[in-house]
Amino acid sequence: MNGPRQMRGLMLAILVIVMAAAAFYAFFGDPTDPANANFDDTGPRIVALSALAFVFLASFIFGQPKVREIVQGTFFWGGLCALLIVGYTYRTDLVQAGYRVLGAIAPGLAVTQPDGTILIVRDAGGHFVLDGRTNGARTHFLLDTGASAVVLTYEDALKAGYRPRDLSFTVPVSTANGRTLVAPVRIETITMGDHTLHNVRGFVAREGSLEASLFGMSALDQLRSWRIEGDKLIMTP
Repeated sequence: MNGPRQMRGLMLAILVIVMAAAAFYAFFGDPTDPANANFDDTGPRIVALSALAFVFLASFIFGQPKVREIVQGTFFWGGLCALLIVGYTYRTDLVQAGYRVLGAIAPGLAVTQPDGTILIVRDAGGHFVLDGRTNGARTHFLLDTGASAVVLTYEDALKAGYRPRDLSFTVPVSTANGRTLVAPVRIETITMGDHTLHNVRGFVAREGSLEASLFGMSALDQLRSWRIEGDKLIMTP
C-alpha cells in the first residue's frame, strides 16, 4: 500500500522538478553557457536554486508524501524561490532602505566595513552625526565641512579634560549667529569606530554658544579620503 503511494509521490516530485527546471531555463537561459552563468559575489543564483531543488527532491525521496503534502511543499518552496528572486532583483533598494532604518534607530553609529572604511548613515533630520570619543570622553559630533577645525562645545571640552582656566577665548570666528570668540586647543585623540586620529587642531566654543560639537576639516584632513554617497558618509582612514 505504501509502495504505490511513495512511487506516485516520487513521480509527482520529479515532474515538479522538471517543470521548475524548464522555468529556470526559460528565465535564466542555459546554465552551461558561460555567458549566462553568474558565480560572482553579487549572487550565485544557480547554486542557490540548485540547493533548493535538491532539498525539495530529497524531502520526497526519504519520506512518504501525500498529494496534499506535495502541493503544500511545491507552494512553499516555490514561494521561497520567488522571494529570493525578488530580493535579488531589488537588492539595491533593500540595502538603501536598510541604511535609512539604521540612520533612524542608531544615528551617529560608526560602522567599520570589511575593507577598513568607516560608514556613517545620515540621520532622520538629514544630518551626519558621529558618536566618537575626544581624549577618551564620549562626544556627539555633527559633521560640518564648512568648519576649518574641530569645535567642541564647552561641556564636551570639560568632559575631555580641558580646565576652564586653561581656555583662552581669543580667536575670532564667524558663525551662523555672527562673530564670536573661541579658545584654541590641541586635541590628543578623536576616536571614531575602530580608528583614532591624533594631535587634531581644534577650538572650544563659549558656554551655551554651540549646541553640538563640530567634526570639521582638521579631522577630515587626517583621513586618506572621505566621500558622501546618498545617505552614506564613507571615510577611509
